[in-house]
Amino acid sequence: MALQVAHSPPGMLPAKLALSDDFLECDGGTEKLRPASVKINGHTMTPFRQRLKLRHISVVIEVARQGSLQKAADLLMVSQSAVSKALAEVESIVNCQLFDRTPSGVRPTAMGHALVRHGHLILGDVLRAEAEIDALQSGEAGNLSVGVFTPLSWWGNLATCVTLFRAQCPRIRLSVQEDSMEILLQRLEQDLVDIVIGRPAGNYGSESYEMETLCEDRPLFVAREGHRLVQGPVELGDLLGFPWILPAPPNVVRQQLELAVQDAGMRQTSEIISAQLSNMMLRLASQSDTLILVPQCILREVHDTYRLCPVRCSLPLPLSALVAIVRRDKPRGATVATFLSKLKSELYGRSSEPV
Repeated sequence: MALQVAHSPPGMLPAKLALSDDFLECDGGTEKLRPASVKINGHTMTPFRQRLKLRHISVVIEVARQGSLQKAADLLMVSQSAVSKALAEVESIVNCQLFDRTPSGVRPTAMGHALVRHGHLILGDVLRAEAEIDALQSGEAGNLSVGVFTPLSWWGNLATCVTLFRAQCPRIRLSVQEDSMEILLQRLEQDLVDIVIGRPAGNYGSESYEMETLCEDRPLFVAREGHRLVQGPVELGDLLGFPWILPAPPNVVRQQLELAVQDAGMRQTSEIISAQLSNMMLRLASQSDTLILVPQCILREVHDTYRLCPVRCSLPLPLSALVAIVRRDKPRGATVATFLSKLKSELYGRSSEPV
């Protein structure tokens, strides 16, 4: 079974959907008029169904994302005239205006937003079909794409789950993508991942998702072995004299922590380093007096790897859940169910509490 771990930049169309000027060119004046509608297997084929192509959808999505025809053309590696021509084709096919032209660029109309939303799903299904056919031709049985919230990359239970899943389903091509929750939920909305493992991100698309609680978790600070703050229980004020590593704003946990300091009439006297949890930041904390905020579920792993210990301070942060998120409008496949079953078995069969 193939295992792919991806760290791709957000906002880019997959390479296999990249377009050329030739691909964008329409049939021009030689195109013959088709009947208004045709019936195939009992289904009416309207001009929309007959003439709308994947290239049209790709153009609409990229123009909406960039807010500019020129920027969309640059991303698609074609000329602006080719993008304009393709966009005119789409608006002719759907018989409505998809974008409002403004001095600062273009923005989707209500109809444009609708086509973009459905377009993401269409392109996602095409990519999945291509990947599944490719997997079957390679002797594999299908695909599973899992999005993982970056701080959970050190979660031992999750790593063990991947190992167990691969052992049970060796013919499933597994892809793991690590990123922020906002980016992962965008990919889930675009049908580019099957499942996201992480924390709920506010109310972002909550009506579109089905969430299953995996375990409760609380962020806490860790520090190097021998640090003064790991010797026993301390108060929030004791932490303020040391540098902190916190997620870059906007971040709900960081905001709650900073507000708690302000409400207590205190202020941070050392610097705050804004950074996502990473190997570099964990090593910085292990080699200095810097405190770094981590999920409680990875304490064992950061202690074993970086010799970082929990700071016994009751932070004014609410207990939150780690969840598995899937699309509500798509049936949960057997591979997703198997993966979640392995993860829950690992969670309930082995403690992830600190050493």
